Amino acid sequence: MSYSFAGTSVLKGELKVRFANSDARAKQLAKLGDTDVNIVQLPRAMDKAEAVAYLLESGFAKDILIRAALEAEVAPKAVRTVRVRVKSVKTKAKVKVDRTTATEAEVDTLYAAVYGKE
Repeated sequence: MSYSFAGTSVLKGELKVRFANSDARAKQLAKLGDTDVNIVQLPRAMDKAEAVAYLLESGFAKDILIRAALEAEVAPKAVRTVRVRVKSVKTKAKVKVDRTTATEAEVDTLYAAVYGKE
């Protein structure tokens, strides 16, 4: 997706990088409680990485915290959430548990019963 405006704002004490396609986004952020809203028009429509590079090169990020937030925006995320849809799960065994501990052999047997292999 490409954006025409980019900048930063502070929401609940956290510096956030913002992207928008209209300068009205700054007013909307202010209404939602953001402070220190600073959004500038980009010279052309850009994706997030290009917009961040432009902000870094243009002198927008004079403050070290703003520079760090911009760099973190395009840095690869260390942890990603993967969502998987499962149509259905069929179980081959019903187990009634009377205790909270199991031996390794019991776990292996249960695994084999449920998944059909060891």
